[in-house]
Amino acid sequence: MDGITMDGTHYRVRIIFDSLKRSFELLSGPNAGNMLTGRKERDLLGTGYSYQLEVAPDPRFPGDYDAFYQAISSPVDSHTIIMPYGQSTIQFNAAVKSGQDLYHGQIGGINRWRKLTVKYEFIEPQREAV
Repeated sequence: MDGITMDGTHYRVRIIFDSLKRSFELLSGPNAGNMLTGRKERDLLGTGYSYQLEVAPDPRFPGDYDAFYQAISSPVDSHTIIMPYGQSTIQFNAAVKSGQDLYHGQIGGINRWRKLTVKYEFIEPQREAV
């Protein structure tokens, strides 16, 4: 992955190798639950995908990391993101609950940060049930 595109802006940051995790959740509607017969009814609405990743600054573009941190921590309902999906990508609106990174000291007058962990959670199913 060559950086992160969020809300139409491409941030030149590094995704830490082997940190990108994708998960899915099958969402049930109001008619889901146990029936009188004991059968469990699913009433599937669709599938939602969430992503978690660790980001590090690209030493060539330290300002992009700072800009990404400002954007990801802004108090907004959701962000439009593009993430890898299969052999292509998926674009969707996602909520960010929290994130954290580590201060790695100052070198040459530049603050060094690393391991920004971010979790994007879907706010609506990306795939609808058929």
